[in-house]
Amino acid sequence: MDFSRLDSVLESLDVLLEQIESMKEENRELKRKIYALELNLAQAKAAATNDALKAKHSNLIEERDRLVMDRELMRKKIESLLSRIDAAIETEEGAPHVE
Repeated sequence: MDFSRLDSVLESLDVLLEQIESMKEENRELKRKIYALELNLAQAKAAATNDALKAKHSNLIEERDRLVMDRELMRKKIESLLSRIDAAIETEEGAPHVE
């Protein structure tokens, strides 16, 4: 009986099994790389969100500071106006009454 054909099939099968093992290892490595990339992407998104929040917070602080300054200027203008009104009233009260 000639087993050469069977030997040839077994050799081909061995080659295929080696290739399958190699592909399985490559698949595992690719899965690890994909996981690492997804993790990096999630971290990058979190960092970008964090940077955006920091920028927004900074803008809000600047806006608050500007409003506080505007409020202080308004308060000083009102105080000045009230002082002038008080001075005008005192001048009027001190002036002789003309009928």
